[in-house]
Amino acid sequence: MSAQVIPLHTAEAPTVDARLTAVETAIDYLMLPTVRPPLVREDGVHVVVADGGQFAAWVFALGGDVNRAPALDGASLWTLRAETPARADGSTVRILVHVALVHDEFVPSAFRGSVSA
Repeated sequence: MSAQVIPLHTAEAPTVDARLTAVETAIDYLMLPTVRPPLVREDGVHVVVADGGQFAAWVFALGGDVNRAPALDGASLWTLRAETPARADGSTVRILVHVALVHDEFVPSAFRGSVSA
């Protein structure tokens, strides 16, 4: 009777997108808040935060352009378009940070005036 080795795991390990790794590293290093894991899409890595204070933390840490969508039913989606800090090779990853805010909810004055609607 001969014995054969039985492989414990035959499927290849899933590949991790380098953009996701870069954004997760920036989140950890800069201690930025999120309410769910980042989502990788063709246009960048999307991050969702819970409120205006968390959104402000991203704005102050990374800068970028803030856009406010038109209000619908008393709320609007705010999006920060930013990039990760440059990596060793000089490359960056586009980050889109989103928060839904009810009309007149807390929005830090530091970026209230520079918003494009």
